[in-house]
Amino acid sequence: ICIDFSGDEFHLRGSSFAGVVNAIGTRVPSVIDPGYFSMAFKTVQELIRKDLILAGHDISAGGFITALLEMTFGRNDTGLRIDLDCFEEKDIIRLLFSEKPGVIIVVKYREKVSDILKNAGLNFHVIGSIVEGRTIEISHQKKAYTFDIDALRDTWYRTSYLLDRKQCGPRLAKVRFENYKAQGL
Repeated sequence: ICIDFSGDEFHLRGSSFAGVVNAIGTRVPSVIDPGYFSMAFKTVQELIRKDLILAGHDISAGGFITALLEMTFGRNDTGLRIDLDCFEEKDIIRLLFSEKPGVIIVVKYREKVSDILKNAGLNFHVIGSIVEGRTIEISHQKKAYTFDIDALRDTWYRTSYLLDRKQCGPRLAKVRFENYKAQGL
């Protein structure tokens, strides 16, 4: 379930994506209504206290794609099937990489959580489910995108490995790098 904290559009200015492609953009995603943001935050805290959230990730540090990938990196046996047609945004790049404030949560009781979110007046979307396999399959606007979790995790982890080499030495860093795939959280 994706919970919007901002009420804004999917702007790219200031995003990691904009930095990588050396683009400035025109608008930074913002929080339109601080009262709404507060209600969203309090409602997520309520869901945590009631033990209704199994996992979650912030969208505003890398966008949807980063949140989805990081949520799958800790396991070695699951993937995600995601449908983003519930959003009015037509541009898949803006959808995947905008860092507008929000969270993605995994829940066991979808209807119960949806009722709580609806009663709080929050803008949320049920966007997908956990599946077997090591891919994230995203559908949007009659197009399908498949991301290989393990290959992207290797790319992601390489940066940590290079830093680890400087901190702990090449031998220990290499042992950890060669072993991380065999270990889930």
